Amino acid sequence: MRTQSKTKKISKVVQANEASRKFVLASLGAVSLVQKQGQKAIDALVAEGEGFQSRTRKFVKTANNDARKFSTSVRKQITSYINPIRSKALKNVETVENVIGERVGAVLGRFGVPSKGDVQELLARVAELNKEIKGGARRAAR
Repeated sequence: MRTQSKTKKISKVVQANEASRKFVLASLGAVSLVQKQGQKAIDALVAEGEGFQSRTRKFVKTANNDARKFSTSVRKQITSYINPIRSKALKNVETVENVIGERVGAVLGRFGVPSKGDVQELLARVAELNKEIKGGARRAAR
């Protein structure tokens, strides 16, 4: 009886050892698979990231070019619309300035205030008289 009970105990110990051994081997196998599959997964992720980066750069470049073209087109349209308006506005401003200048000059003339042309004419006449006086003074000094 004792031998049978020892045999059963040994059998259970052997079975426990065998289960432990299988568990350890399964764990080692799992670590090995994770290492192999992990590297493959990392390589796949890196390749996908590089492809995504390339696609994104192309998209951004295309979008940037499209935006520049659109901006240039809009700028040309606005310029073609604004330039005639600007020209008309400048002509109108010049006309208004001339009319105001004439009217102010007429009002000042009524009050006896000389115009810019009158003042320039007088300055030219004064300069001419100064030359004559200086010329006469030199002749007299001789």
